[in-house]
Amino acid sequence: MKKFLLILCMFLILPVFADTMPFYMESIPKNSIGMYQTDDSITIYSHPDSNSDIIKKFDFSYKPETMPDNVFALLINDKKLGFLYVSDIGDDGWVEVIYDKISGARGWVLTKDRFQFLPWLSFYNMYGRKYGLRFLKDVPDELEVLRAKSEDLSQSVAVLRYVKQIRLTAIRGNWALVSVVDIDQTPKTGYLKWRDTDGVIYAFPNIK
Repeated sequence: MKKFLLILCMFLILPVFADTMPFYMESIPKNSIGMYQTDDSITIYSHPDSNSDIIKKFDFSYKPETMPDNVFALLINDKKLGFLYVSDIGDDGWVEVIYDKISGARGWVLTKDRFQFLPWLSFYNMYGRKYGLRFLKDVPDELEVLRAKSEDLSQSVAVLRYVKQIRLTAIRGNWALVSVVDIDQTPKTGYLKWRDTDGVIYAFPNIK
């Protein structure tokens, strides 16, 4: 009994970690076109017009215990770095975001600068180059392959089963030119498919 109470007390005093990261293919909506970086607060409108109805307001403390569930596509509280999926763009800096990942609810936000909305290619070039990439956990084995060219039928350079690091050099359409360090510690360079033609994402920036 004492041992159980000790374990329970240790569990209760452990810090709460509410960081969010996509780990599975289905967690990234196929119709998403990029990411919107959040501020300390955001106002979500029904239409791309500040005179339209306000659907939702969020104030973010970036303290794990107060952050809302099912809102963020990606969230690192310590860095105050949060992103929502973007599903559409309007005129004059308006973007449509998914603010509830369970229901798929959407609304419009007004960006403050050109870097607040990052289309996928810009997001990968910014964060993929900095942090590298990682395969999502449910990617089929046949896709964890490095190829000589950015083509499905191109020669296989390496099968990537125990990847330690994937450094991104360039994005070319649905392919990424990368340098990979595998379990044998020998760097290999080639192309991996980070996304398919239907918008399903296989590899995501390994943001930390």
